[in-house]
Amino acid sequence: MIKSLNIKDITSKENLSLLVLSVGLSLPAILLGENILLVLPVVLIVMFSFIFGERFTYGFIIVTLFTLVGDFSGPFRIYVQLTDFILLGILFLKRYGFGWTTYPRIPNSLNYFLIAYYFAMITSALMSRFPSAAVPLIIQQSIFFIILYLFYSLIRDEKDVSVYLISILISSIILTASSITVFIQGGLELSNLTTSVGRISGLIANVNALTNFYIISFPLVIVSFFIKGKYLDKKLSLLLIIYFLAGLLVTISRTAVLGVMISTAFLLFMLRKKYFYYLLTVLIILFAFLFLYQPLNEFVTLLLRVEEGMSNRDYLWTLSLNIISDHPVFGIGAGSYKYEMFNYFPVMLDSWPGQVIINIREMTSGANISHNFFLRSYTDLGILGLLSALMIPVIYIRIGIKTIQYYRKGNKKTYYILLALFISGATMFLRSAVDDIGILTYGWIAADLPFWLIFSCIVYYYKNIGNSMTML
Repeated sequence: MIKSLNIKDITSKENLSLLVLSVGLSLPAILLGENILLVLPVVLIVMFSFIFGERFTYGFIIVTLFTLVGDFSGPFRIYVQLTDFILLGILFLKRYGFGWTTYPRIPNSLNYFLIAYYFAMITSALMSRFPSAAVPLIIQQSIFFIILYLFYSLIRDEKDVSVYLISILISSIILTASSITVFIQGGLELSNLTTSVGRISGLIANVNALTNFYIISFPLVIVSFFIKGKYLDKKLSLLLIIYFLAGLLVTISRTAVLGVMISTAFLLFMLRKKYFYYLLTVLIILFAFLFLYQPLNEFVTLLLRVEEGMSNRDYLWTLSLNIISDHPVFGIGAGSYKYEMFNYFPVMLDSWPGQVIINIREMTSGANISHNFFLRSYTDLGILGLLSALMIPVIYIRIGIKTIQYYRKGNKKTYYILLALFISGATMFLRSAVDDIGILTYGWIAADLPFWLIFSCIVYYYKNIGNSMTML
């Protein structure tokens, strides 16, 4: 006999969560109408999440945020994001409720960064000629930090860290598959990749945002060779390395290739110097062969777009410096770049570099295209923006090094994982000198969240060191 419904059952945490989820999932039916079948797989995965547990839900959220919000229709993209955000909120409230005093704390240094960053955004907006342009970006950035805090708060142990990292790897695998598929559909013409326009991305339209996943994934796969009881089998690790190299080939991101080489060399030097010297020898022989064998040299030169030089980055940097010279204190304000950039053009509009810059502006919908994280922060937010941007690598390096030093003499598996995470983030900072996407792009989830997820994992280990280290 069916048990009668009791009001106490409705108010229980589990049923209340399901009620909220049901309401959240009913919204897409109204928004999508006859296209509701498009989201049926997502609904099924959400159901499986509740069946198989919270960690499956973490992975589902991360993978869908990175792979299902690219070049899909607007309503579908919004639905995926809303579903993921609702799930995150439910998981957080289920664990902590509304007692804010029990919410996990972040290091004080990050609190100081947030204060400086928001103060910079608000003051630059107030002093800008286009203050309203900053409002949606501030809101978007705030939503991003809330989402990031929810992810950070849900890390309870190393198994959760493993789920986060494996989810990033799965996302990288899916994104690589999409890039290779597009390349195959285009006729397998390597010559198409020899221009900036010809580079292939796939699900994530921006190549630089896509290749951030390689910069993070490569170190994780490399350390799997040296971990006893590792996440991945060595053969699988080798297969993934070859697979990701294929993805790098079709994207032809020179900064990503250089970043992967640097991070791999550093990891091998730290963990197995013998392999580092093997790699160094292979690279020397390879470069010598490329230099001596002219046909291959010409092809590689064409493939790496050597003739493009800095790909007009020098003009973009000059443009940003021209802006800074007129707005050295408060900058032009977030969101104002598209209105101000034509006043500081370093070349004629009808010249070839001028047309390239205009095309980039159109492709990025008028976003700041300084191609340097610190220049972009300075042009948008002024001297306070630059200082807040400088705070991030300083905080990251201090927390990372102290955490790595603590675990170096302890659990080797944890030490190797921390070393891979730290190198990934450090490489992202190096890359930000010429490609500013991936650290703080006003809350662009597909571009910024990978870096902040690995930083959250490092902070988790940092907090769990205990009384032997004082929180920064």
